[in-house]
Amino acid sequence: MKRREFLGAAIAAGLSGSLSQSVFADSRKPRYALGNRSAIAGGSLEDLLAVCREQLFQGYLPFWENGGYDEEHGGFMCYLHEDGSVENDRKDIWYQGRGIWVYSFLYNEIDPDPKWLERARNSRDFMVAHMLREDGTWLDTVDRVGKPVDGIAIDRSNNIYGALFAAVGLIQYAKATGSAEDLGLAKRSIRKAVERYEDPAYRGVTAPGVDAFGLRAQGHSFMMVWVIPQLLEIEADSWFEALVREHLDALGNRHWNSEYGISNEILFHDYSRIPSQAVQMIPGHSIEAQWMCMQEALREGDVPRFHLFKDRMRSLIEMSWDHVYDGTCDTGYNVFAVDGNPAGSVVETKTMWAQAEVSIGCLMALEHTGEEWARDWFERSWNFLQRTMTTDHGVWRQAVDRYGKNMQREGISIYRQGNFHQPRCLMLMILALQRMIAGESNNVQ
Repeated sequence: MKRREFLGAAIAAGLSGSLSQSVFADSRKPRYALGNRSAIAGGSLEDLLAVCREQLFQGYLPFWENGGYDEEHGGFMCYLHEDGSVENDRKDIWYQGRGIWVYSFLYNEIDPDPKWLERARNSRDFMVAHMLREDGTWLDTVDRVGKPVDGIAIDRSNNIYGALFAAVGLIQYAKATGSAEDLGLAKRSIRKAVERYEDPAYRGVTAPGVDAFGLRAQGHSFMMVWVIPQLLEIEADSWFEALVREHLDALGNRHWNSEYGISNEILFHDYSRIPSQAVQMIPGHSIEAQWMCMQEALREGDVPRFHLFKDRMRSLIEMSWDHVYDGTCDTGYNVFAVDGNPAGSVVETKTMWAQAEVSIGCLMALEHTGEEWARDWFERSWNFLQRTMTTDHGVWRQAVDRYGKNMQREGISIYRQGNFHQPRCLMLMILALQRMIAGESNNVQ
């Protein structure tokens, strides 16, 4: 606890205190008034809101009614044909927690229809009954009725992502129902994840050519920064408040590599840089991390910190964008040419989830600052996503190649349908657009 309290104070002094608001005075001047009817993505704010609502309610949600949501047992089967029929009935912990979050958040923030809460409840009951272990960890994969089975080709059983997705699903469900039991389960899940992550022998993070345990991952820290504030919305807790500050510090001061202006994904256990990893980043994760830190800065009312992460996000988007064929190149970035790979972004694969993160982050920046670059980059990312990722069956495709053609990612089934990034993007955009139209946005100037 003392260590976390120290880090909480350190971030306030080292990250926020080193920046004066005057540094941002010129860059923060809005180019147009928030909440007006200026054109965006080829139409008005209302037009874009209508598109988001249509893709959520007429595309994404109906698709899952065809079989992905298990009406009989609860939970989500994410390996599906384009008509929604089940290709494989495996249920992974990631997608149970994600699905519970989506339907609970939908009920809490977008549409309080009892059927959404019922789907969250049934899935919560399945996950807790069949995937929760006695020690507070979670099984990685079970079949349709809850029997443990082998997981996917990429081994996730050693890392804590599943525990954090389970926790955030339970948090949103507890917010909807007032369930102290589910909030307690979420806390236990996070505490167990922290215990595992702080173990120097932790095996949940690996890096090519790095023979070490206990490695740190940017993705672990941004999950903490995204998940824990949702818990604090429901119940104040000093331990969890210190924990989110610790990981905000990790993202702002440890993973961020000011020498190259990138955010390193993997560090040693003591958060020192790994030489081979210091010149690399995963742009998709790095962009996602920045908007999550922006969101946390808004929660804390810290204007300089918001602009720090916003400006970093802008730089990362510009660095990772395919300026020839469009789209965020999110799977890798090399500062220098190495092993036959050129310097810059790896351009062969562009994932749906990363395009969604760019759209979320840019619309957040536009909503709260009105800066013209944010509108421009939102339009570029959103238009690329709409042109290459949307499908007739309602669920955005998982990835395209450099030229925008559908492709299968290595180690991931072509039948895997995303049950998280698309609805999260659409719902966060809906809420932002509603605030902008109503003139209710917090203008961070």
